[in-house]
Amino acid sequence: MSFKKLLRDITGNLLVRKWKSIEKEDIVSIEDSMLPEVLRIQAEGFKDGCPEKLIRYSKNSKNIFYVMERRNKIVGYCVYYLKPSLSLKGFEKKSVVSSIATIRSFRGKGFAEKLLRSSIEEMKVNGISSVLLYVNVNNLPAIQLYKKIGFRKIKQVKNICGQKERCYEMELRLA
Repeated sequence: MSFKKLLRDITGNLLVRKWKSIEKEDIVSIEDSMLPEVLRIQAEGFKDGCPEKLIRYSKNSKNIFYVMERRNKIVGYCVYYLKPSLSLKGFEKKSVVSSIATIRSFRGKGFAEKLLRSSIEEMKVNGISSVLLYVNVNNLPAIQLYKKIGFRKIKQVKNICGQKERCYEMELRLA
């Protein structure tokens, strides 16, 4: 792990400790017992998913790792991390959506949108200046959703969404 990434992770974890949660209908912070189902949803949605990363986030960032339940069944999740950065404006808190997914039978029905919008509202309350995410260039339904919410494409990158895969980096400015 590079020194820069280590420093970002340490600073991000300190910011998470002061995180203010807001009430979200049908959305709760992850609990250890939910992790197997979340990992199954990730495997169903991403061919190059990284279960180790989700396991680490479920231990270190429980209060910004959300699970959506419907009739006592987990139907989706959204996890992000905080990325402090310096800019001309000074110190900024940014957020990066690491992973968001819903089970196949719940896709296209607004559940991912509700998860993401709820997370963004909480980010606003906590002074996040912008939200970043990466999406495979071929994932047209996700790209449409992100554009609907207000994200814009920043650039195209390789090897972030999987080996030899092309992704868009997208950003939503909050402040």
